[in-house]
Amino acid sequence: LRRLVELAGHALGVGTRADIADYYRLKGEQVDAVIGETCLVPVTVEGWRGPAWAHPEALASLNRRGQHRTTLLSPFDSLIWERRRTERLFGFTHRLEAYVPKEQRRHGYFAMPLLAGGRLLGRVDPAREGRTLVARRVSLESARAVDPMADALREAAAWVACDSVRLEAVTPAELRAPLARALALRS
Repeated sequence: LRRLVELAGHALGVGTRADIADYYRLKGEQVDAVIGETCLVPVTVEGWRGPAWAHPEALASLNRRGQHRTTLLSPFDSLIWERRRTERLFGFTHRLEAYVPKEQRRHGYFAMPLLAGGRLLGRVDPAREGRTLVARRVSLESARAVDPMADALREAAAWVACDSVRLEAVTPAELRAPLARALALRS
């Protein structure tokens, strides 16, 4: 149990009791019983209610500049699987809409969040038609997400052996043309 709590803390870097418990689907009481025997350090995180714990490696890396890559995340990626944590860390609300009635979906059946520069900047609901990656619905948080989304769409096209990308719906609509231009530059 102690090892699971420590591994969860290592994987998360920093987390609340609920975050650490959720990682391996433990009970909060189980975490409480062993957290004092782990290497995890109690910390205060600005903007978080209640206590948190950090892994020493995460604390040691605080002053180092991260190496961030731009990519699309699976809706099942561990970075986003716990919605409350994702909202707390990134200010980004993500929901798998596969089980939401089609007319009620905001972002699409299998929307994949865009991770760029250590931030979640948008999402896309992809599909494949022949050798074309179809971006059925693209949602961008701001104009600064245009170039990263274009890079991520080209990379995703390569993952599934597509040689072109087609945009369908883009939100906000005024970012459709800049995204289309950015994609054209990467073809």
